[in-house]
Amino acid sequence: MTELVGNGIVLLVLAAAVFLAIRSLWRSHKAGGHCNGDCSGCGGCHHCK
Repeated sequence: MTELVGNGIVLLVLAAAVFLAIRSLWRSHKAGGHCNGDCSGCGGCHHCK
């Protein structure tokens, strides 16, 4: 039973980390903080300099 609780806690922590990472990427994308690799329409990211 103890292993099940330990595995559940690790799974919850991992799921929270994935959720926060995806949320951060989504918010960055919505704010225009993403690079699509097309330097002709770029505002000056580090790839296009």
